[in-house]
Amino acid sequence: MELLYFPGCSLESSGKRLGKGLRRIMEMLRVRLKEVPDWNCCGASEYEERAQILALSRRNIEKARGLGDTLLAPCPACAKNLKEVAKDIEVVHPLDLPFSSYASLNIKRDLKGKVFTPFYGCLLLRPKETAIKNPYIMEEFVELLGGEVDGERVRNLCCGGAQLFREKEITRRLCERILGRSRGTILVFCPLCHMAIKTFSAGRSVAYFTDLLLYTLDEEV
Repeated sequence: MELLYFPGCSLESSGKRLGKGLRRIMEMLRVRLKEVPDWNCCGASEYEERAQILALSRRNIEKARGLGDTLLAPCPACAKNLKEVAKDIEVVHPLDLPFSSYASLNIKRDLKGKVFTPFYGCLLLRPKETAIKNPYIMEEFVELLGGEVDGERVRNLCCGGAQLFREKEITRRLCERILGRSRGTILVFCPLCHMAIKTFSAGRSVAYFTDLLLYTLDEEV
């Protein structure tokens, strides 16, 4: 199976860990990733004008046109923006892939005795037009392997990541609310959420969902 791949700016910089882990998991699922040539920023963090954001995303769709039918975009902001403008290409987030795909991997470690708070943040669960297909996919994976799920009240709150470098105090308050109303490891699939929550976690574990998958597969994280 082959998918077009849009890494986005974060997975080339602050979110390299997510990108590396995702590539390894796709390899284990026998999914070949074909990177969109000469892709550009989707505008998620650099612009506030919606028209400019959509124009940048349309440019990426144009670059992908004719190269494949399905485009994988791991960053929630990139996935949302690309989904909004894609017409003849299906844009999917890794969490849009069937749950059975992840469950079919060669699991070697269970999660018994461990507690996790799956955190989807602002963009994975809304708006409904671009949301992921299964809003409980991370919870289902944790429970399948015997782990305990917590944090139902905070799973779709804003972490304030977009304000981290402009209004740090706002981000701190939002992240501390998430941390204070949940237990265990915070699971995320957003580079910005990971950066923001980890900044104020005071040693609390914050991990990408890909980290968890690789742990259960006894792969190096």
